[in-house]
Amino acid sequence: MSHETELGGYLIVGKLAVGGMAEVYQARAKPNAHRSGGEPEEVVLKRLLPAHRADGAYVKHFVDEAKLAVRLRHPNIVRTWRCFKSGQDYLMVQELVAGRTLAHLQELFQRAQRPMPPAAAVYIVRCLLQALEYVHHAKLGDAGANIVHRDVNPSNILVSVQGEVKLTDFGVADVEGHTGGDPGALRGTLPYMSPEQVLGLEVDRRSDLFSAAVILWELLANRRLYGADGEAELMHQVRNARIPLLRQVAPRLPEYAELIVRKALFADRDLRFQSAADLARALELLARRSGWPLTVDALRPLLGR
Repeated sequence: MSHETELGGYLIVGKLAVGGMAEVYQARAKPNAHRSGGEPEEVVLKRLLPAHRADGAYVKHFVDEAKLAVRLRHPNIVRTWRCFKSGQDYLMVQELVAGRTLAHLQELFQRAQRPMPPAAAVYIVRCLLQALEYVHHAKLGDAGANIVHRDVNPSNILVSVQGEVKLTDFGVADVEGHTGGDPGALRGTLPYMSPEQVLGLEVDRRSDLFSAAVILWELLANRRLYGADGEAELMHQVRNARIPLLRQVAPRLPEYAELIVRKALFADRDLRFQSAADLARALELLARRSGWPLTVDALRPLLGR
């Protein structure tokens, strides 16, 4: 409903995106409107699609995502302030990140046929890993349930014009392996899934790390990891995790970069890095050895794009 000018006490500035479950708007709080503590005037408003608001399963999924996201507070995670119902609409209020998705930046570099500076790629993935380390240790509930994001991909990573890197969209996250989806159902973005996800096995934090490593491989190689014709072939490639050697496609990279990526992308999760902190430390060592900054300075070549 692009003609709408107001939702839940917010003035609509413009529509940002539409997905299978929700639509996303840039919005501004009306004068004297209720706002949560610290909530800015300019926000993102995520609304459950009107076609789904009478479906209890969709409503539960939307509300569960919001409840999880509200509890996650980290500088590398998009902040969610609250979820509420206004009339028939279910709404989520989130942080507005002025910038681009990593997927958009990837596309720009691939179109230009030149790779993202490796310092920028390493910095972005290291920020992502800091978010994942927090998520994987953010115990929820009385039993202290663990969280797995399950959908770490470039479209769910935002890079702001100030150089902030933020993970978003916990719509298919697992909390201690339990979700509202069907057991064994494919939930996530296929080219960034781990082999165990494609096989329908129970996932853990190492699955998120595999997804982060696919992103790193693609940023450093300036191409997609998989080149399948059709979903069946893509699933076969992801399941087998036969990864081309990084320096065969990007020969100027340091050998240590190839060693890191190779370890992070083993099909056998017991052979991979076992925590986001472990993989982040390896990237920090790579940056120090290569003389690459591990600050926002690494993103300066990107911020004007």
